[in-house]
Amino acid sequence: MIEPFLEVRNARKNFGSTTVLDGVTLGVTRGEFVSLLGPSGCGKTTLLRIIAGLTGAEVGDVRLDQQDISRLPPHKRDVGVVFQNYALFPHLSVLENIAFGLRGRVSRDEATRIASRFLDLVHMRDFADRSVRALSGGQQQRVAVARALAVAPKLLLLDEPFSALDRKLRETMQIELKRLLRELGTTAIFVTHDQDEALVMSDRIAVMNQGRIEQLDTPEALYHGPATSFALQFVGLSTRIYGKVIGNQDGNVTLIETSHGVTRAHAHFVQGSQVIIGIRPERISLGARDGHNSITPQLMDIVFQGARVQLHFASTEDEPIILESSARLPGGLVPGQAVPISWAPADTLVFPRDTSA
Repeated sequence: MIEPFLEVRNARKNFGSTTVLDGVTLGVTRGEFVSLLGPSGCGKTTLLRIIAGLTGAEVGDVRLDQQDISRLPPHKRDVGVVFQNYALFPHLSVLENIAFGLRGRVSRDEATRIASRFLDLVHMRDFADRSVRALSGGQQQRVAVARALAVAPKLLLLDEPFSALDRKLRETMQIELKRLLRELGTTAIFVTHDQDEALVMSDRIAVMNQGRIEQLDTPEALYHGPATSFALQFVGLSTRIYGKVIGNQDGNVTLIETSHGVTRAHAHFVQGSQVIIGIRPERISLGARDGHNSITPQLMDIVFQGARVQLHFASTEDEPIILESSARLPGGLVPGQAVPISWAPADTLVFPRDTSA
């Protein structure tokens, strides 16, 4: 078993009567890029701040490279932080900003050499003498990352650094940062509420909800095998249908009664259980198919997305049924008509439904 390079154990944090972190445990291996993904208020930024030493936990400890850093001040933790607003020094040039953290550690000439190297790594060599106030948002983001990495921290923490960038630039920066951290072998924790960003950048993703980690897994495993209905809902598009288990078939197939009829799934639930069925949009096909779950809902809308097309079907639940395809769909489909669709029992995800609320 690989020893965690960063380990957070049983971290608990309250703000007044509100529990923000409820016993969070997290292990990150050396060189790994882990994203904390979740909605606003789920505790991801608080967890990041506890690791950085900017916020204290009531319970729990933080270990980095086998050292307990729980009670060390931020400047002694060997952790670099990149904030949403970049926190650059407006009175310093780009090069001076990057070299700032090296003051007192190395000579002035060595600081300039190191800063220049990181300017090259973030493709900002031509901007060395400019004021950071003259830079675009994407350029400032590059400088902030270079400044944090120039001091060679054991761990890099990033708190939604792309949130102020437009979509195209954000996508470019995601790839560039991933490349840079892999090249340097840097261990990083990345906070985001953007699921696409987390899927693109991460080695593993920790899905957080109400102060807890619901699932920690690779992007592929998280998408194809969500452990909870919240993970299903928060990561990627999905169709969710409520149902009740009415029996079993052939030992490993559960029969579930829904408002659309009986659905079969490869799952194991006690008869009478209230459940949520989940299906990924790309797993749903047009037309009825032998051995598949088939229904004939009403087509509500056709959404063209360039390389993909989404069909939205009416459902008795709050969310529409979504079929997504990268293939050319047959002509003649118009909103309002009933269209047969189907999906395999093996692609039917099933989760217990909380009926206590």
